[in-house]
Amino acid sequence: MNPEIVIVHDSAASLPEDIRRSENPGLAEVHFTICANDQAKWVDKPFSSDQERAGFVKDLQTARMQTSRPNIEAYRSVFARIIESGVTEIVVLPTSEQLSKSIDSANMAAKMFKNQAEIAIVDSRTVSVGQGLLVTQAEMEVRDGRFTKAADLAGRVEKLSKQLHLAQALSNLEQLRKGGRIGRCSKMLGGIMDIKPIIGVNAKGQIEPLSDDQTGWQRARGFIVDYISKEVGQDTVRLAFVQFESDQLDNLRHDAAGRFNLAKDGNGDEYDPLICEQSMVVSVHSGPGVIGLGALVL
Repeated sequence: MNPEIVIVHDSAASLPEDIRRSENPGLAEVHFTICANDQAKWVDKPFSSDQERAGFVKDLQTARMQTSRPNIEAYRSVFARIIESGVTEIVVLPTSEQLSKSIDSANMAAKMFKNQAEIAIVDSRTVSVGQGLLVTQAEMEVRDGRFTKAADLAGRVEKLSKQLHLAQALSNLEQLRKGGRIGRCSKMLGGIMDIKPIIGVNAKGQIEPLSDDQTGWQRARGFIVDYISKEVGQDTVRLAFVQFESDQLDNLRHDAAGRFNLAKDGNGDEYDPLICEQSMVVSVHSGPGVIGLGALVL
């Protein structure tokens, strides 16, 4: 059975692997590509083997890495496939326009179908699990029958995008420096005296520094949980945890236990947090050894 609306997102959303590998007709992913030393080498999908993962991590550490947004054809082919399935209401949730031009590819592709489908494109103003929380929330609300029109769902998502909070601790700032994404983080010291720089995404969808003086992972985890907890207060939230090549995920989940008022589904059960691996394209900029927490206020 086809959904009323299909939600298209790019691979920077860092969704849990089981969701990315599923054949959920309500979701469709377009992929970033990654170059190593000027050669297109990686498509941003879940790793197919431990060997592939090891090769990517090695490239992160030794190669000159560049990312390429999903192109117009990637979006065009996804839109065409959705329309051919009989669905003509589509919402697109790409990475923040401040961080990627994925949204430009989506807009140009959508013009090709202006007489065939209603395609609403929303700047998520976020990335990683912030984007993933928006995508999954939108999909759940469509599945629950709350929305049947793309324009209405787009309005809901735009409102939700202003209720997101995200914090990630990095091993160091080397990858951000390499990728030119360091911006306002340029004065952060990361890497000196075991300092774990912590970044977030501001209301404009830009990366911003949150702390540059957390020494060691324990203090970094404590800062992340305290920061997100302060931002959301007693509001009900859905949570998402993220890591890439880190042994700190379970510790972060333990630190966050009992600190948040978790939203509940229609049966009165608390929503399980999303447990995510940072996607390849985001890991190019954050590097290995990253942990983070996202919260969506509902």
